[in-house]
Amino acid sequence: MGVAKSMPLDTGAFVERTGGDEPLARRPRLVLDSDIAIGSALKAAREGMGLSLDEIAEITKVRARHLAAIEDAALDQLPSRPFTVGYVRAYAKALGLDADATAARFRTEYPSPDDDELRSPVGVRHNRPGRSGALLTLGAVAILAVVGWNIVLHATARPTHKRGPVPHVVVAPRTNAAVDGPYSLNAPLPAPPEATAPAPYVTPVVGANAPANAINPPAAAVSVSNAPATPFVAAGAIYGPSAGASNLIIQAKKSISLEVRGPGGVVYFARQLAAGEAYRVPALPGLTAEVSNPASAELFEGGVSKGVFSQPQMPLRTVG
Repeated sequence: MGVAKSMPLDTGAFVERTGGDEPLARRPRLVLDSDIAIGSALKAAREGMGLSLDEIAEITKVRARHLAAIEDAALDQLPSRPFTVGYVRAYAKALGLDADATAARFRTEYPSPDDDELRSPVGVRHNRPGRSGALLTLGAVAILAVVGWNIVLHATARPTHKRGPVPHVVVAPRTNAAVDGPYSLNAPLPAPPEATAPAPYVTPVVGANAPANAINPPAAAVSVSNAPATPFVAAGAIYGPSAGASNLIIQAKKSISLEVRGPGGVVYFARQLAAGEAYRVPALPGLTAEVSNPASAELFEGGVSKGVFSQPQMPLRTVG
């Protein structure tokens, strides 16, 4: 029975092998020099291991210029305190050192009032909070002063309008009929004048029995001239009944509209007459003729012209 070969114990030392089973050399764990600054000690350890800054930067993912600033103790070129301590820990791990002990030594050699305070990036300068607050306060006061001054200027420049005395108006209280009884009403206003139709003019050419004031009214319905009487000449259609007709005929000299109404507004005739057309007026009492153009409507009585209408609406005296 063979003797089992013992396994070497892991003492934390670095062991180099050449390919065989036995190590060629054994060296103890790396320890930083305590007689020099922490940055210089890390640099010496790196150079002793034959590593460059770029190689350490590749392992730690920290920029080489920050690692160089740690070695040179150029703390003003490093970011905030927590980041710097983290870079030191990563640097120590890359060299195989105790990261916690290395970070504690860095804090001891380079103490800070507050290790948790975040510093601004390099090259950025901030004003102190107290000073910036004072500047903001002064700026706000200045703005308020300018605004207030402008308001005062506008108020003084605006013209003032004097108002006259307000008339004293007394409004009578309204009483409720359901509570206080019937309303108190003032004297009623007089009724507006009713529109009355003008007195009808009697045709001066109709009826020999017409009264004297009807023959020559103030405004004659028909223009009568001293010219020789013109007989009626049919120049177009003649409307109206032949039986029961009066001796009055209305003929259009130009195109007109003619409407003949009786008492109560009963319409006996309404038509557009062309030039030369005529209407034979029935023998009915109380007829009224209305034409669109009085100068184009000519009245004939007994076959003789009595002239043209002088107004759009006129009464027709067809019976004696």
